[in-house]
Amino acid sequence: MGGAVIILFFLPWLDNSPVKSIRYRPSWHKVLYGIFVVFFAVLGYLGIQPPSDIGTLIAQIGTLFYFGFFLLMPWWSTIGMFKPVPDRVNFAAH
Repeated sequence: MGGAVIILFFLPWLDNSPVKSIRYRPSWHKVLYGIFVVFFAVLGYLGIQPPSDIGTLIAQIGTLFYFGFFLLMPWWSTIGMFKPVPDRVNFAAH
């Protein structure tokens, strides 16, 4: 359980995307984030339920996806066709 929180600390170093906004990332990144949110909610729900065989299996699959999402982020965050960032968004020091 502690690993699920500690991995969030390393998130800035795991995301190697050339753009930081979801708006300029490929559409399949948005789908991946959506799947992550669903698994996050499912794991939260299963965490408050009494143990069952199917619940344990779903929780194990969800845990695999949760950690896989973060551990594979240095790889998948760099692939794909990124939209160009507009000039109004780029920072220019005066």
